[in-house]
Amino acid sequence: MKKRKESYSKTQNIDIRLINRLRIYLLVMFILLVVIVFEVLNGRFSTLFSISGIFMGLLIGIIVSRVYNLSWDEETNNVIGKIDWIGAVILVCYLIFIFTKTQLLGYWVQGNSLFAMVLGITAGTMLGRVLSTERGIKKVLKVLEI
Repeated sequence: MKKRKESYSKTQNIDIRLINRLRIYLLVMFILLVVIVFEVLNGRFSTLFSISGIFMGLLIGIIVSRVYNLSWDEETNNVIGKIDWIGAVILVCYLIFIFTKTQLLGYWVQGNSLFAMVLGITAGTMLGRVLSTERGIKKVLKVLEI
């Protein structure tokens, strides 16, 4: 019973939209990782390209998680994420990358290896965003001693 109280208290000071965003990222990441593992086990994807894509995506996700500037909202007593001008610039660059990554990577990698890398980058980006956002939330709550 105490674990439920602890679990509830961990999320009570976080904006529900932020929690839902992180849940969606985790769901997409999990689905993509299942597809990647399935294709690697069937021999269609190279393990090297899949893992390198995940690590590249992890780095991109950590950078892109800065899109939302995490802060404390006094009115709602929640950690919220807002887009500031730095976040807007990062978001525009990220969107350009999202729509051109297949063409950019297509110069060096083709076929199934390209698909494995694209899926890996997407899954890694989601993981990086979740980890970095979680770290930011903990930092805000620690500063406020909550």
